[in-house]
Amino acid sequence: MGIVKQIGEHSIIGNSQGIRDVFGIVEKAAASDSTVMIFGESGTGKELIARALHQNSKRENKPFIAVNCGAIPHELLESELFGYEKGAFTGASHTRIGRLELANEGTVFLDEIGDMPAALQVKLLRVLAEQEIDRLGGSKPVKVNVRFITATHRNIEDAIKEGKFREDLYYRL
Repeated sequence: MGIVKQIGEHSIIGNSQGIRDVFGIVEKAAASDSTVMIFGESGTGKELIARALHQNSKRENKPFIAVNCGAIPHELLESELFGYEKGAFTGASHTRIGRLELANEGTVFLDEIGDMPAALQVKLLRVLAEQEIDRLGGSKPVKVNVRFITATHRNIEDAIKEGKFREDLYYRL
């Protein structure tokens, strides 16, 4: 019989030393408000672990917003994350709140962060440092209080060497 760990509406089941170690890491990381980066192949439960971190944290009653950086076309990812003001571009007929702002006081899970374009990595680094965002077409920064949990299947250290991922962002995450 495996150990069952209930996480919100989901359960993680396992009895190996490895899964018991994961349970311990989740409990420790959930108790802090630090950013977390999860590494693992597709289908290994990275989002389930991210949800466990959120649901066992002081932010559990606040939003959990998941964004797959590899599934959203690069040209749309910025407006999805940061939102935009009316008139920011052709077709922007109204102001749209981005996912980072929607997650205020909660958690943002950025899956496949290794696929994030370099220009957005710079903007994300600013969010981590300043705790504020700029909507596309906006003139005033918007304060956000968000915990970041990120995940990737890529070797980020190799991506840094290849110039595909910012080293300063990696160390912030």
